[in-house]
Amino acid sequence: MRRAAVCTVLALSLAGCGGGKSSATLSVTCAEGTQLVGATSIDVLGALQNGRPVMEFPDPANQGKTGAIAVPPRDHCTITASGG
Repeated sequence: MRRAAVCTVLALSLAGCGGGKSSATLSVTCAEGTQLVGATSIDVLGALQNGRPVMEFPDPANQGKTGAIAVPPRDHCTITASGG
């Protein structure tokens, strides 16, 4: 339950990054290193998949496709904005 609440708060805090046409992009860095660079939006899902929280994003390398990052157990990721 706590993890779902954290994911919900993170999703709400990212809401300001969406909307309109912005040149800002998002990057995701986890303990293993950089997982994603150049996303225009990221959805942090409240439901767990295989026991892991998941982030979905429009794949910057494959237009029209959706990518996903599953956060490993006991790990954390940081989402940062750049540009814009």
